[in-house]
Amino acid sequence: MKKIALIILICSFGKLLQGQERKLSMTEYLSLIKEYHPVALQAGLNTQRAFLQRRQALGGFDPKIEVNGGQKTYDGKEYYNYVIPEVKLPLWYGIDLKANHTQYKGNYVNPENKVPEEGLSYFGLSVPLGKGLFLDERRAALKQAAVFGKQAKAEQQQILNNLFISASQVYTEWMNAWLNRRVYEEAVKLAQVRLEGTKTLFKNGDKPAIDTIEASVLLQSREQKLAEYTLALANKHNELASYLWVENLAPVDPQKLAVYPDTALIYEKAPEDLLRREVNQVLQRSLDVQLSRLKIEQLDIERRLKLEEVKPELNVNLGVLNKGFNPVSNLDPDYFANNQKIGFTVALPLTFTKQRAAYSLSRLKIREAEYSLSDKQNTVAVKWNNYVNEYSTLNNLLASNTTIQKSNQQLLQGEEMKFRYGDSSIFMINSREQKVLETQEKLYDLYSKRIKVIQSLKWLVNDLDVTE
Repeated sequence: MKKIALIILICSFGKLLQGQERKLSMTEYLSLIKEYHPVALQAGLNTQRAFLQRRQALGGFDPKIEVNGGQKTYDGKEYYNYVIPEVKLPLWYGIDLKANHTQYKGNYVNPENKVPEEGLSYFGLSVPLGKGLFLDERRAALKQAAVFGKQAKAEQQQILNNLFISASQVYTEWMNAWLNRRVYEEAVKLAQVRLEGTKTLFKNGDKPAIDTIEASVLLQSREQKLAEYTLALANKHNELASYLWVENLAPVDPQKLAVYPDTALIYEKAPEDLLRREVNQVLQRSLDVQLSRLKIEQLDIERRLKLEEVKPELNVNLGVLNKGFNPVSNLDPDYFANNQKIGFTVALPLTFTKQRAAYSLSRLKIREAEYSLSDKQNTVAVKWNNYVNEYSTLNNLLASNTTIQKSNQQLLQGEEMKFRYGDSSIFMINSREQKVLETQEKLYDLYSKRIKVIQSLKWLVNDLDVTE
């Protein structure tokens, strides 16, 4: 259903660019940004990068075919002629399965290299019992790739969330300018009517000349305010359009974007389940905190790998020998006791200075990351509490200013009634009316701030789902 809704939205987006003015909700706005904005498309590459990173790590377990061969002929005599094809299959826990077939011929072959005429096959394994027993580079790469996949997903969502919070603030400011311009358009019309009426009353001798001056100053003041909001609306409209793109990475022309905001948004309140979340729940949802924890997880894999470097290298090779091309034709214990090839390798530095320093450095990096995580957790907790406090305060201010606005409107109506009976003046009516306008501006400003706080709360807990 969400995909269908998005397809319908994208199809109707063309109408926005054809001069047909229509309402653009914030959800539609953010959905279009997610679909076409270059930053959103760039964020989508993180998933592909994580897939390729994991694929590259899996390459460490790819089977390997290797062929060694050589020939020496001198003075018409064949000293040796050999070819040894080998298949190597890396397994988990650092074990390597090996199988090869040796053909060795010649008049001067080293006795230890002599094999039956049909060749000699080998099937065995190589096992690390020291360094690399618990973790080696290929297993570490695969584990880190898995963590990187989680990081890529979190980073992708973080990029989108940062883009959405920035765009939603622009949308809110655009809506605020649109609402205030509409208020002052009506206020200017009313001032024009009042000026004409005052002039008529002055000509009839019912009002003094000072009233016409008062009405004229009021009109000029409101026209000036209207011009300010018209400029603000034009600028915010351009900012709004800067977040909208169409196919082929083409930015939208602001002059062709004919939209008006969904003003019902000003009455939106934060969901109760969002406000009831404890700080620990917020920290679990915070992308900054998640990314810091994933970084520590990656560093811990690196630490474990460095710990393996401190151990001595002890590799054991064990295998069974068979004539011909079938390396697994005889695998019973009796045969193995008389047809085997066993070897080992031991190597270790005398001091492990380099390895111990690298291990200590990896632990230091983890400690640094843990300090950073603690700081981010505290920062997120403080932001959350501040946003919750700000939301509660804005609700109280909205309630009190709504009451003040109703009172100002009642005072204005009473002043107009007194004016009709000759007990008031244009100055008093203008004063009362100005209070109504100022309170309305204040209300729209508070509504806009509340919308921004709600979006910030959702942003902090990774809850900006634009597909709802």
